[in-house]
Amino acid sequence: MNIMKKFKIGLMFIVGVFTINLEANPELGRQYDMACSACHSQVPALNDMGLSFLRNGLRTSKFDTTALKSFIDSNSSKRFYPIGAMIGVSENSKSDNINTVTKLYLTGSLTDSLSLWAASKEQFNPDKDDQKLFESGNSQLYFQYNILEAKHAIRVGLFSPLTQLGNVHRSMGHSGLHGGEGHGVNYFSPLDRANVNKIKGAEYSYLFDNNVLLLASYGEQVKGHHGKGHAYSREDDNDAFLAGVTYRTESSYKVGLIYNHTEVQGDTFYSLILPIEKEFTIFTWNSSLVYANDSSDDYIGLENAFTFPMRDMEHVKVIFNVDNDEFDNNNFGYSLGYTKIYNMFFFEAVASRVNTEAYSSSILRGSVQLIF
Repeated sequence: MNIMKKFKIGLMFIVGVFTINLEANPELGRQYDMACSACHSQVPALNDMGLSFLRNGLRTSKFDTTALKSFIDSNSSKRFYPIGAMIGVSENSKSDNINTVTKLYLTGSLTDSLSLWAASKEQFNPDKDDQKLFESGNSQLYFQYNILEAKHAIRVGLFSPLTQLGNVHRSMGHSGLHGGEGHGVNYFSPLDRANVNKIKGAEYSYLFDNNVLLLASYGEQVKGHHGKGHAYSREDDNDAFLAGVTYRTESSYKVGLIYNHTEVQGDTFYSLILPIEKEFTIFTWNSSLVYANDSSDDYIGLENAFTFPMRDMEHVKVIFNVDNDEFDNNNFGYSLGYTKIYNMFFFEAVASRVNTEAYSSSILRGSVQLIF
């Protein structure tokens, strides 16, 4: 290990230790003076209140003062500025450079029924040219309109169709098990192989008795891997349709079924996801069984994530993937991560490893971000 790598790892460790006793205070909690733990059991996973807050158009109830009204009223004792940012650095053991991380937010309720969510994030790599922050591949921008409070919800714009279907795809963002990043182009996790990406279009969802959610999204898929992990550009002609249902059982299991259909340049791709989620006393379990079909090729994989809460806004997450690809190869992926929010600091460290028929590889990642 050279001197620069030692310095970078040491720097992340010092920052993590220095901020260990601080408390959480994220951007979205400012409007209601709430800690992150009100909506997040473990960041970025949403608990029941967080999902309800999101579905209600970023409000706890219809009686709340809207974010727009609070912002306009300069005499308000709790004037809310619906903007925020996270800026920091990230590093992984496969790179000799420190990447800068930038995330910008503009969110809030505009009226009693209409809300706005706008966010953009990017990691800027010194080795890459023409990197832009405001691109559809790394941004979200949508309006949400609620009918009969939160019973009916319509979203229009650029959004993730999995957002309201629980914590299906909220594994650690830098786990090293998604998209083959850091491991070459040969490994994609089961959820990544399902090819569910952001959609530029419209979505309708219906919540029945607070236990059953029906959802349908349609539009242009902004960025994807098209079945076998072969990325297609945003200029490719493609249509995407996603339909999903989730159900909460009496024993508090969340089970679902998600169907994703994509057509790219005349080629049809579809996948099925069977997610299950359960919060136990000492850990939360998320599991997703994935079946994907691209032309005549079949793929099946299972992703399991176990999240162990520690102190406030601090947790350890273990991810285990196993799959059988179109070449009848058995592949495995493992990840161990630690996340903590300390006042204005967000700290994350992850170690991961993949084993395929062709190769084995390990990677260590870390990031420190400052929340504004």
